[in-house]
Amino acid sequence: MSLPLVAVVTPTYNGGRFLAETMESVQQQDWPNLVHVVLDNNSSDNTEEIVSAYLNKRIPVLRFRNEKTLDQRENWTKAYRLVPQEAVYVRYLCDDDTISPTSISKMATLGETFPNVGVIGSLHDCAGAVQDFFWPPGMPVLPGKDAMRMALLRQGILMPVQMMWRRRVTDSLEPLFAGAMDGSWDLDTVFRMLAISDFGFVHEALGFTRVHDNTVTALHYAGKTRAWTRDGLDLIMRHGPVAFGTDYRRQLLAFRRYYVRRILTWWREDRGREHLQPHFDALARAGFGVNGMLVVDAVLDWICVKLGMRRAWTGYPGWQ
Repeated sequence: MSLPLVAVVTPTYNGGRFLAETMESVQQQDWPNLVHVVLDNNSSDNTEEIVSAYLNKRIPVLRFRNEKTLDQRENWTKAYRLVPQEAVYVRYLCDDDTISPTSISKMATLGETFPNVGVIGSLHDCAGAVQDFFWPPGMPVLPGKDAMRMALLRQGILMPVQMMWRRRVTDSLEPLFAGAMDGSWDLDTVFRMLAISDFGFVHEALGFTRVHDNTVTALHYAGKTRAWTRDGLDLIMRHGPVAFGTDYRRQLLAFRRYYVRRILTWWREDRGREHLQPHFDALARAGFGVNGMLVVDAVLDWICVKLGMRRAWTGYPGWQ
């Protein structure tokens, strides 16, 4: 029986610094039915030359180029639509990351073993160490809604750029990267998949995520933006009703109180509100205008936590 086709998808823009390493890691895969889709977002560096050097290698490379530069979400969306129709699995791979030689085979094997799994993750090496994603050891599969809840509570970490997705699940969600969230739209997509499919996890480091100053994360999420916390509210609002069920309102209230306290802390640390407007906007979109009562409620909640009367929010994002 022939093995299912897996499409590795690399949207790239001026990725020449690391792109050859990324493409070489795909060429080293031991899964025999594989194709590498590369979409060049109108790069001005040596990206085109690097991609050209891999056109006649063992793993077929499908090369495409945009005539004008798209924003990242549009580029990722277009790249998905270039995947061959016969592909059964899709694996996005950023142009500065790499995967181990057995990455595709181990993820695809899990998918073939468990046909209800739509999202397959793994551990990854980042910043010189294998990061713990907290998923229960010895459990290769979890119900999707359980994975959603655990991720929002930070009892498990979802890393969209180190995942494989089942094509029939992603096709059912087109447009795949919907535009409702300001950020973390790839993670939002994963939550949408988990609402309709199970979550599989390979408890091995099968990928390498590079950290450097020119990543989208570094440019838009580092420093004083604290954008992950803003995205946390959006994710809970969008997916909390499915993930938490009847416990949704309680969890949302706990996060809101935590969020308001974080804003107060950032205000003190930054000596003003220069970087806080996106957070005020996020609360307003959620129906929580920042006012005195909201602040008093958050402070009283903190007192209750300190007195042991309530539990503090320890969920997503957990580090801002």
